[in-house]
Amino acid sequence: MSKFHEKAEAQTKQIIGQMLGDELLVREGKDQQRKATEPDEPESPPAGSKDQGIVRDERGQEQPRDKERAQRVSRVDRGGDPPGKKAPGKQA
Repeated sequence: MSKFHEKAEAQTKQIIGQMLGDELLVREGKDQQRKATEPDEPESPPAGSKDQGIVRDERGQEQPRDKERAQRVSRVDRGGDPPGKKAPGKQA
């Protein structure tokens, strides 16, 4: 079950518990929501794999593992690079 689904289920339990006056259901919902919002343990890459420092966020989008380092790393223009910010004076 996804984190989003866990959170939604926990909130539903809390709301229904409040409507019924069931404190146990409310507590279960709060516990489930707390567990769903806790960060996962970071997975270590398998031995021998090339870990590029890319992880997937909650939406499944690829993100750098270390954002600060990724912003500092310089990138070398190899000539066939896609359009974007280029150094002044360089024309492809």
